[in-house]
Amino acid sequence: MNSTTAPSPRVLAYRPEIDGLRTVAVLPVILFHAGFMFFSGGFVGVDIFFVISGYLITSILAAEIAQGHFSILKFYERRARRILPALFFVIIATLPFALLWMLDSDIQNLGRSIMSVAVFASNLFFWRNTDYFDPAAGEQPLLHTWSLAVEEQYYIFFPLFLLLAWKLKKPGLTLFILVITCVSLALAEWGATYHPAVNFYLLPTRAWELLAGSLTAMVLFRQPGTPAAPDGFSLVKAALAITGAGLVLYSVFGFDETTPFPSLYTVVPVLGTCLIILFASPHCVTGKVLSLKPMVWIGLLSYSAYLWHQPLFALYRLSPLQLSNHDQIVFPMLIVVVFLLAWFSWKYIEAPFRYKNRISQKGVFRWAVASIVLLLGIGGTLNAVYKPVADPMAVQVQDCEGYDARGSELACKKIGTGSRLVVLFGDSHVLPLVDAFSEDPAMTYMFVSIPGCPPLVGLERYDGIGNSSNCDKPGQLAHYAQQIASLQPEKIILVGRWTLYMHGWQKKNVLQKKHHLLQLETGETGLTPQQVVARGVDATVEFFGRTAPQSTLFILEQVPDIQMFGHVKAVVSALGDSVPRTAIDAWDESEMSMLADEANGGALRVIRTKQYFCNAASCEIGKDKRFYYLDDNHLSASGAKLLSEPLKMAINP
Repeated sequence: MNSTTAPSPRVLAYRPEIDGLRTVAVLPVILFHAGFMFFSGGFVGVDIFFVISGYLITSILAAEIAQGHFSILKFYERRARRILPALFFVIIATLPFALLWMLDSDIQNLGRSIMSVAVFASNLFFWRNTDYFDPAAGEQPLLHTWSLAVEEQYYIFFPLFLLLAWKLKKPGLTLFILVITCVSLALAEWGATYHPAVNFYLLPTRAWELLAGSLTAMVLFRQPGTPAAPDGFSLVKAALAITGAGLVLYSVFGFDETTPFPSLYTVVPVLGTCLIILFASPHCVTGKVLSLKPMVWIGLLSYSAYLWHQPLFALYRLSPLQLSNHDQIVFPMLIVVVFLLAWFSWKYIEAPFRYKNRISQKGVFRWAVASIVLLLGIGGTLNAVYKPVADPMAVQVQDCEGYDARGSELACKKIGTGSRLVVLFGDSHVLPLVDAFSEDPAMTYMFVSIPGCPPLVGLERYDGIGNSSNCDKPGQLAHYAQQIASLQPEKIILVGRWTLYMHGWQKKNVLQKKHHLLQLETGETGLTPQQVVARGVDATVEFFGRTAPQSTLFILEQVPDIQMFGHVKAVVSALGDSVPRTAIDAWDESEMSMLADEANGGALRVIRTKQYFCNAASCEIGKDKRFYYLDDNHLSASGAKLLSEPLKMAINP
């Protein structure tokens, strides 16, 4: 987060415990992103940073306004000096490795994220493109810049707001800020339930955390000439500071990805941080611990460490090195590298830019504009160069009309306008199959995709994270299926990543919090995940047999799932164009058993896929520099084309 250094004593006296508090913020974030499950709530470090930032910036602004020498140009000069040099340096250093290890589509995405970072809108970009708690988010080198964007958007408005509202005097101004804080918090609590992605990334539901820091600053603010309060040991203050530390530590170790965030739960780390700022001093144990030299030193490096950790971790996860399965050894080593790089960029990038005698105000603004333009140019170039080449034979894909998504992320696309309707119904693996079809004047192909959810009635997800809201309520999946049945299609093809719902989402054999596992809507317990999926398949066969008796029902065998190996480009770099079939078959054993049972029943026909990817010994994941996957499970256009034949044979036997 932003590295606000101590200004001159006439504005704000230096408090070493604040640098120590930065350490308490940055270490949990780094350890959380490194996958250390003990720090399950480490993401609250960002919230601690927000409070610290609000406190420091408001303290400086209030002092300058009170003393009559506030300048908006000087304010933005300070922001540019502190934020842009290190940020620019880290992005440039990341690029060569990203170009080496990322897929073309991922590089294009990186280019778009660089452009959003350049204009401090990356929170908007990642809101539209990335679930923060999705395991795949760990492969996004610039994901962490969303928080910088929130801060900078806040500081577009706050200095002018404070300047205009200053005439209210301290009590009225403090009350005004408190009201806005409460409104933002109430919006966050509502958004955590109804719009969690928007709620997580955007300023309106994050502003209250920065404002909490501003309120803390107003409580401690004294008008020029006002005598300072006696600074000695107080048992009450010491107890309140320890309470604050306890709240922060509880949130770091007690929260996890299932905790709604931001929401009323976020009050815990935010209030804890405010109590530490208000009451920790060199005379109490909290202040003494936070003022220890190692704590202060790490705090001074915290901004650079925050900038470096995500690109370093993401690039490792995309590199062939991640196939070693030695994360427990590699990540501690990477954390050491993070702080070595942080020291380097703090000493040779951050610090030199702070000295006005080296770079003038005019020079800072010129450099800032030039660096922003350069980042926009780099991002725009990557976006253009790595944009997928348009296939002249590609079909015209249209949006469906009149499909009721009930507020979910359901997507519906179609090809053609013919009288024969075929519906492919499933999770996020449906839409890539568009590339398996060609236009036929007699046909209409409809693709109904519910991200993170199987096309099986009577089931619901219960992990409560991210896109689980697409199917975590009774009757949700039946509602989607009923709309398909009402169309009375000629054929319905069920598509899903079946092993995901049978084994849960795993990374390096560790079940993730966002596990995608299912339960019966009836509440029946004691079933294995495999049995739950089988029950769902049976219920779906019965459902369509009753509601669309003229429709022929198929289930598409899952294509080889390479999640146990990793991201496709890293796998190809390490293993070549194929992976051992034994590992694929072992992972798919439960799915194969289920499909065999369903095929024997006769009401559901199975479309086999593996023979188009695999021989007896191995499964191809690419050929002639064309990858068959977008990640470790979704098909690319090249991979989807391999399924043209089996799909065509099923539709027109």
